[in-house]
Amino acid sequence: MFELLGTAEPHARTEDAPEPFQAIADAGWTRDGDAHLLTALRSGYSGAGRMDFEDVIHYEATVNGRGMTDYDLPASGAERRGTLLRRCLGYACAALRAVPDRQTRSVVGYVSLSEGGLADNLLTARVTFCSVHPGLPRYLDDMDSYTQEALLEIEQEDAAAMLAK
Repeated sequence: MFELLGTAEPHARTEDAPEPFQAIADAGWTRDGDAHLLTALRSGYSGAGRMDFEDVIHYEATVNGRGMTDYDLPASGAERRGTLLRRCLGYACAALRAVPDRQTRSVVGYVSLSEGGLADNLLTARVTFCSVHPGLPRYLDDMDSYTQEALLEIEQEDAAAMLAK
């Protein structure tokens, strides 16, 4: 991910996130047992229930995860890559900023950029959020082992710093 970011420290602007993603961040967070979920995504989630997941972290990642809007971007090149990254960082930081102070666990955002698949070289992006649960590994425990995509982990303090720049 640092190759994509360049040598500069990452910065974010919430206005870079598309309006639907800004609305998700603005709707805030809710709890479902020990899971921390974006309220707008939880209310629209119709998949498996919490008990059908291996652990709470996978439940959070599933409910909170979304692909970034990219239909209006060119199929390749620096403009696609840069715009996707700015959109993801804006959304991730806005959502992390919306985590209530009273939240019992830290919430972490994950941004990934990767090519589509076997026959598709289209660069796509995804953002998800998970909380840190003592006794459970982080959502992406060994980020260096992911060699087919660019990954960035953003903690709440990182989001505040990125938005302040």
